[in-house]
Amino acid sequence: MTQDAAKNIDHIDAAILRVLQRDAALSQREVADEVGLSHNACWRRMVRLRETGVIQGQTVRLDLTRLGLGLTVFVMVRTRDHSPDWLKQFRRTVLGIENVIDFFRIAGDYDYMCRIPEGSMAVS
Repeated sequence: MTQDAAKNIDHIDAAILRVLQRDAALSQREVADEVGLSHNACWRRMVRLRETGVIQGQTVRLDLTRLGLGLTVFVMVRTRDHSPDWLKQFRRTVLGIENVIDFFRIAGDYDYMCRIPEGSMAVS
């Protein structure tokens, strides 16, 4: 999102974004009803939010417990190399690991954090 896009978000846009973050599968009419807009006005705002890059796609939230993955493991990584080439290779490697579902650059004692759902703490 650009600085200009952020400046153009009003309270109605913010309400639309909150509704969509809670449930992106809602129809445009349902979103419009929740935020108190006509269907067309809501549709125009949602199109603008997509065109400006504020809305970049939709995802699905999974109930990991129902999938047998009730434990969440956070792996903290520290590195001395912060070059773009190293990051590109590291990102490719980490995102190639099947169970890694999130990967963040963080500030503090560590440089990166990976979120990995697991079934339990039992060692196989």
